Amino acid sequence: MEQFVSNLLDWISANPYWAGLAVFAIAFLESLAIIGLAVPGWLLLVGVGTLIGNGHLNFWLMALSSFSGAVLGQLVSYGVGFYFKDRLHQSAWVGRHQKLLDNAESFVKRHGFASILIGQFIGPIRAVISLIAGLLDMVFKRFISAVVLATLIWAPVYLMPGVVVGAALTFEKQEIWILLGCVVAIASAIWLMGRFLIDAYRARQASTVLASRRKLVFALMPVLLLGVIVFLTQTRYGPLMLELSQKIWQVIS
Repeated sequence: MEQFVSNLLDWISANPYWAGLAVFAIAFLESLAIIGLAVPGWLLLVGVGTLIGNGHLNFWLMALSSFSGAVLGQLVSYGVGFYFKDRLHQSAWVGRHQKLLDNAESFVKRHGFASILIGQFIGPIRAVISLIAGLLDMVFKRFISAVVLATLIWAPVYLMPGVVVGAALTFEKQEIWILLGCVVAIASAIWLMGRFLIDAYRARQASTVLASRRKLVFALMPVLLLGVIVFLTQTRYGPLMLELSQKIWQVIS
């Protein structure tokens, strides 16, 4: 699989005029029900992002191609679920992933419209969420609205890790690892703090108490964030981070 990914990325790099079509196909296949489980879509899109960061490809054109392919794949999956319904459970091909389907079905029933928005960013569920939405007769207008909104965010977000790596490749190896570590630490701290606030709000609405472990994680995240900021401001990696930010901005602007 690694060799296939490497060969495909080499081909895209050598044939940039076909890159849009290739990215469309990757996103389409990754979004197809069940089939998407076997497609290394995330790895391929990160590789494409690296080519963008290197200046080989246009960020917004690749994001548009990824968006279009993903939406079409989700529509096809919805159609399969809508027209075949319970017959899907009788298929041996689908039955091999029955537990995943059951989990996704419970997820959709529990969260409805929001399940499509959230499911777009959850690996295994992403490959079956639209199939389940069709199977459960989710209103098409609600489904397509959720898919378009989620994919508008998903398409550029999934390319960004590769863009950051590609833009950082001009630095020394040690500098790359430290800068990427800082980026991951900052992003993780912000995400975990946001997640805690959402969970705290839900717990308050349900009149429940959050686990002490979650409170500890929340307490540590600002310390981590402040530590990274102090490190960047007190070392030569601060200017390097600014230089990396400028390169990323140039790529996506």
